[in-house]
Amino acid sequence: MCLIIQGKPKHFTKEIIRKAFNQNPHGFGLMYLCKDTNRVITKKFFTKKINKIQKVCKEHFKKADEIALHFRITTQGNTNNKNCHPFQVLNQDNDSCDLFLMHNSPRLPAPLLNKDMSDSYFFSKTILRPIVKRDYKLLKNEKFIDCIEKITQAEMSSRVLLLDNYTNSFQFLGSWSEHKNLKYSNDNIIPNTNYWNKGYSDNVYYDRSYKSNYSAKKFPKIKVQEKEIIPDVVDSKELSDFVDLIAGYSEDEIKKLVDDNSETVARLLFANSNGYDIQDSSDLKVFVNENYNSSFYDDLKPYGSN
Repeated sequence: MCLIIQGKPKHFTKEIIRKAFNQNPHGFGLMYLCKDTNRVITKKFFTKKINKIQKVCKEHFKKADEIALHFRITTQGNTNNKNCHPFQVLNQDNDSCDLFLMHNSPRLPAPLLNKDMSDSYFFSKTILRPIVKRDYKLLKNEKFIDCIEKITQAEMSSRVLLLDNYTNSFQFLGSWSEHKNLKYSNDNIIPNTNYWNKGYSDNVYYDRSYKSNYSAKKFPKIKVQEKEIIPDVVDSKELSDFVDLIAGYSEDEIKKLVDDNSETVARLLFANSNGYDIQDSSDLKVFVNENYNSSFYDDLKPYGSN
């Protein structure tokens, strides 16, 4: 079971972050609204080192009025940078606003179109995005948000956190806990006192029923996807130029090009087999950033007309 914690940076402590990471060690992410640019800022990555998370938090806590942190336990998809939260739903560069999503529960009602990506990813991209891309103003419609909340609860109790720069707010879906000015998507690291056992905090109800069924200790060890050994830098323009080049060549000329550029061809085949459009230069940039040149998976990028 993942964990989302949201609130003002001053209320987070190193102990809270350490406990959250120890119970949810399969990926970390954060999101907040930038005061200067009015854009949603995100960072997400998989690491085995708590120091790396503490360093990133320290950097971004200085810039945020309120922030959300996500600590992942893998239930669907690979354990890697891409499946860390938050997930982009809308991007202001191509859409009308930024919208990102974090999720906590073993399952959201979404089609798992491949085994590599998580249910949270597919819910963001295949269910929520097509709706709000057509009318982003629905994000201010209370009935619409209630409807999305009911959908997220279709299979089991889920907590979802949305952040966008149209409403300029976090929106909480599902039952959340609150303790010492921070909101929690589950109560696994909240101190187990008599007060908390009542199930209320500052008149905010939270659901404890899932804790025994999805304790982090009960999850099997997951083999982390090994990082591919590759050259330090891969140039997306080089890949794009190669695709354009072979378009005007004969079969014999293409055979020779393939022999002379086997590494480039291998990368293009790898991109194509993973669903990237190798005819689209912007998609090749996404492919390169996600698989080669980024130590962090940057989800804040245009998605064209998807």
